Amino acid sequence: MTNTLNNLKHLFDNNLAWANKLKQDNPDFFSQLSKQQAPEYLWIGCSDSRVPANVITGLEPGEVFVHRNVANLIHPSDMNMLSVVEYAIEVLEVSHIILCGHYGCGGVHAAMDGCRHGLVDHWLQPVRDTAEVHAEQLNEIDDHQQKMNCLCELTIKAQ
Repeated sequence: MTNTLNNLKHLFDNNLAWANKLKQDNPDFFSQLSKQQAPEYLWIGCSDSRVPANVITGLEPGEVFVHRNVANLIHPSDMNMLSVVEYAIEVLEVSHIILCGHYGCGGVHAAMDGCRHGLVDHWLQPVRDTAEVHAEQLNEIDDHQQKMNCLCELTIKAQ
């Protein structure tokens, strides 16, 4: 356990430095933040570590309510997703719902690579369904990367 904590020490140090900088810039930041959560946006995005909602939108903590999953999919049977959407609308009264996909999505690639990946294969079925519906359009694209980028866009529209 001690070895694990040592391996994570830099994360604790980074968090402390981040919190100290925020407190230095605005001594009341955390007390204000803790009193209310009133984001204008619900962000539904990919779990991909390269697509952090707050960072790429330039929003501060508390300004965006976030739900992330592999390939930013909306499954009608996903109780977690449905709960997030319901809470965002009913309780937080968000004004906008953003469904954000991205090019180079590993989930989209995994859905289409013909390999078995485990439980995520079931999760990614809507990507394969979208590819099947749009097979004619996708088959017209020779470049594999462009085809996957097109499928990323089609998957977002399908949601």
